Amino acid sequence: MPLESILSALPIRLPHTQQERLGLALGTAAFLGATTFLLPAAIRDFRIFKSYGPGGLPNNVIGWLTVRLLFQPFRGEMFDTEVYSRRIDAAEGHGVDDEGYLTLSEEQLATRSPADRPSVGPHVVPQRQLTQIPDKDVQEKFRAKYVSFGLRNHHLVKFERSNLERHADALFLADHLPITDLAVTMQGEVAHIHQGKDHSVHLVMAPADCKKIIEAGWGQRHGFSGTSAMTFLALGTLPNLPAEYILIYAPRTEAEIEIVMQIIAASVKFMTGRADTR
Repeated sequence: MPLESILSALPIRLPHTQQERLGLALGTAAFLGATTFLLPAAIRDFRIFKSYGPGGLPNNVIGWLTVRLLFQPFRGEMFDTEVYSRRIDAAEGHGVDDEGYLTLSEEQLATRSPADRPSVGPHVVPQRQLTQIPDKDVQEKFRAKYVSFGLRNHHLVKFERSNLERHADALFLADHLPITDLAVTMQGEVAHIHQGKDHSVHLVMAPADCKKIIEAGWGQRHGFSGTSAMTFLALGTLPNLPAEYILIYAPRTEAEIEIVMQIIAASVKFMTGRADTR
């Protein structure tokens, strides 16, 4: 209800100056009430954003406001796999007989489940886990496996600073390999680990593999995947994220490190069109 209507409804008519004072008091009370409610929520939200550590945007108030005011409205749904089913049905699975490149057994996939997903932060970028963070020993072993894989497969990939995260080395296509349309879209980037805190992974997989991973509870889509929001909001300085760009949850155990490394290998096979990973 407008403030003027409230004042006009008062049973006692007040002089104009007193009405102005009462209006100011009511407006101040409303502002303070809203501030009391919103400010703690904003502080909690900023602290979550700050906890992600380094990412593509500054890890400060400017980065947080940019995400909340500009980026967040463009976030899409992150668990639906219908887009992958359509591509598989249209013979666009890009994998072996449209089955993808994953070689994980049903037993390995079943070690996670959709009901056991970690909590992921509410911000569209950076996309990070808030729970199920691996301990330091698992993190170190995972990073070592990742580096070893990249060096061992130098005929397929190379390490360079991630275009998207800008804080860690990512796997890129080796210079001598032919460039596909998807590789052009990703500027050659295949996969990267979020080494600042959670050790989740972003990578690009065949549609059939994306469907398997998401439905088995091993990952989810990025909020911008399959849209042009990233390039639009970054004024052309960052690539569009294809629908095949997904988040893989961090490995919690040494056994899960092996599974995630197989997922990364499947990503490399998809992006290179080669099956000779080592």
